[in-house]
Amino acid sequence: MQSCKFISTSLTMSFFKENITFRVGSNSLRPAVIHTRSLVWIAAAILALIIKEILPASFWDHWYYKGFFVGIRQAYDFLLGWSPVPMIYIVLSIILVRTARWIGDRSKGWFYLISRALGGVGALVTLFYFSWGFNYGQISLQERLGFDRSLTDKEDIEAEFKRATDVLRRESAGLPTDLTRDNAIVGLKVVDHDLRQDVKEALAKLNMPHSGRVRVRQPWPDGFLLRWSTAGIYIPQTGEGHIDRGLLAVQKPFTIAHEMAHGYGVADEGACNFIAWLACSQSTNPWVRFGGALTYWRYAAAEMPYDSVSNVIHTFPPVVMRAITLVKENDKKYPDILPSVRDAIYSSYLKRHGVKEGLRSYNEVVIMVQQYLRKNSNGSMPE
Repeated sequence: MQSCKFISTSLTMSFFKENITFRVGSNSLRPAVIHTRSLVWIAAAILALIIKEILPASFWDHWYYKGFFVGIRQAYDFLLGWSPVPMIYIVLSIILVRTARWIGDRSKGWFYLISRALGGVGALVTLFYFSWGFNYGQISLQERLGFDRSLTDKEDIEAEFKRATDVLRRESAGLPTDLTRDNAIVGLKVVDHDLRQDVKEALAKLNMPHSGRVRVRQPWPDGFLLRWSTAGIYIPQTGEGHIDRGLLAVQKPFTIAHEMAHGYGVADEGACNFIAWLACSQSTNPWVRFGGALTYWRYAAAEMPYDSVSNVIHTFPPVVMRAITLVKENDKKYPDILPSVRDAIYSSYLKRHGVKEGLRSYNEVVIMVQQYLRKNSNGSMPE
C-alpha cells in the first residue's frame, strides 16, 4: 500500500510540473518533452467548444449574457477601460514575446514546440469563449423583438429604401454649414465617447444589458482592416472594439456604434447594425445622425436594383453626393487582399457560431428596421 501511495503522489506531482518527459520508442536515447500547462489550455478549449454546442440558448442568455458576462464587462472597464493605450498593442506585445520564447525553446524538441503551440492556440480559444464568445449562444435580438423576415417582401424593402432616402435628405439639411465641407466629411474627429451614451440608450430601449464603459479604439495603421473588407472588429481577448483609422469621419459614427454593441455582448452582425442604426437615429449630435443615416442608406441601397439607386443619388443635396463620392474614392486607397478567401472564411465562421445568414447577416438590418418601425407607430420613429 505504501508503494501504491508513493506512485500516486508522484504521478499527481508530475502533472503540475512545467514539463512531462517520456521516451519515444523503446530504443530512443533522447526523451521527448511536453509542456504540461499547454495540456490544460488544450483541454479547456475543447471543453469550451463542447459546452457551447450542448447547452441551450436559454442557458447562455440568462446565465452568461445577462449574468457572467455583465460582471466581466464591468470589471474589465473598471480596471482597464481608462487606459490611454489600446489593449491590442499590449496583447500583441505579449504574443510576440511568448512567440520569441517559443522559438528559443526549439532545442527541447518538436514535441515540446508543438505542444506549446497548441497550448497557445488553446489559451486564445478559451479566452475567446469565456470572455465573450459564449454570447453567440444567446437568444437573438430578432427573436426578442418578434421579427419574422418572411413578413417583409419586395415592396416593403422598396418602401424602406424610400424612407431611408428621405431621412438622409432631412439629416443633411440639418447640418451646420461647417459640417458640409470636405474637411469635415473626411477628417472631423469622431471617437467612442461621442457614441457611448447613444448606444447605451439604444440598448436600454431594447431592454438589453448595457453596464460598463466599452472602448472602441482606432489603432495604427490606416487601412489595416479596410484591406480585408472590414471597417471594424471586436477582439474579445482585448476587451475592446476597433475601427480602421482610414475610415472617413462620416463613416465612423455607425461603425463605432456597431463595434460598441459587440462590446456590450451582442454577437449577431445584423443585430449590431440595428443597434447602431437606432443609436445614431436618436442621437442629439447632428453629425452622428447624418453619418448614421448615410451608412444605413447604403445598406438599404444594396438591396435595390442599380437603376433605382442611381436615379436617387442624382437628387441628393451636394453634401450627400460629395460624401458618397469621397467614400468611394477612399475605398480605392485600400484594395482588398484576397477578398474571396476572406469572405469564405468569415462567412463560415459566422455560420459555425449560429449566424445562419453568414455575411448576409449584415444586411438583415434593413428588414429589422422595417419591421421595428412597423411595430412602432406605423413607420415613424418611436419616442
